Amino acid sequence: MKLIFNNQITKYVVTIGFTIGIVLVYQFVDVSFFSLDWQRTVRISLFNRLRVEPRPDHSIIVFNAGTMHELDLQNKIDSLLLTEPRKIGVNLCHWDKIPVGLLNRYRSDDRVVFASCRDTGVNSLAFQVDENNEVTHFKTDQPDYFELKLADFYTRGNDQERIYYGPKLHYPISIGELNDSYHWFNPEGLYDKTILIGYLGDYVTDSIYYYTNCRVTPLNEDFGKEEDLPDMYDIEISAHIIRAINQGEFINEVHPLIRGLTLLGFCILQVVLLTFIKTRKTLINLCIAAILFMLFTFLSSALIVFVFAYDYYLNLDELSLVLLVVTVFTVGLNLFQPHSQKAA
Repeated sequence: MKLIFNNQITKYVVTIGFTIGIVLVYQFVDVSFFSLDWQRTVRISLFNRLRVEPRPDHSIIVFNAGTMHELDLQNKIDSLLLTEPRKIGVNLCHWDKIPVGLLNRYRSDDRVVFASCRDTGVNSLAFQVDENNEVTHFKTDQPDYFELKLADFYTRGNDQERIYYGPKLHYPISIGELNDSYHWFNPEGLYDKTILIGYLGDYVTDSIYYYTNCRVTPLNEDFGKEEDLPDMYDIEISAHIIRAINQGEFINEVHPLIRGLTLLGFCILQVVLLTFIKTRKTLINLCIAAILFMLFTFLSSALIVFVFAYDYYLNLDELSLVLLVVTVFTVGLNLFQPHSQKAA
């Protein structure tokens, strides 16, 4: 009896130890040891079905500069200024050289803001691009980032914010192309709007992958995979950031303590169920363990989507690995427990 009790204590102690250890590794080492395509698929499916679409923001208009030359673009900006927009943001980082003439022409006009193509400094892009070309956050530690100046946003007290992306296919922002037909020139529709000008593809290249100013976002179905292809241009990401700021829609990160307790709760519940639902048949026990593992990965995905609906992001990247380790350990200990009980 004493040996059985010791086995139960061992399960919980090892579970807590593994959970804390793996959480610490994920906290300080930017690497993913284990992930499940099935879990990602479930999360994306639930996200697409249950997520409430962000409110539209008709005050933002995005224009495609394409392969327009400097003088042509200058004429278009002058025309846009005649409509009295709130601000005009221009991102020309797809150009081979810095448009010094344009910068000097509008240097004294506070309504026109040119994005800096440097990683830091005044008017640099706020969003952060990681080593996998993925974009999930934007910086707010300084008020002079490109998007923050256009939105007149300072800070909520955080050095960075998670981007609240709108839906990809039905994004409520007008997208047009600046060209010589001037069909885009609508003074009433452009008045007091935030106008963004940047590269959104062109008829020459006709490929979203041609330029480097195209990123992978969480709206990508392959997000998180090693070979995911970019799905959104930089100027579109800037539009998403400004839309979220205008609407006051921010995603709050769940406190690390609550996140750790959630992981621990899933793991302890897994141990308890594996301990009390076990049978005399090893094969049945293995099937039960597999079912519980899949059930908890599904429930964790549902929990992430549920919490996100209330503007919170719960990161449970470690759960798959922790559950796998805890499940294997618990099942292994359960297999030897009957022999220990007989020996006792």
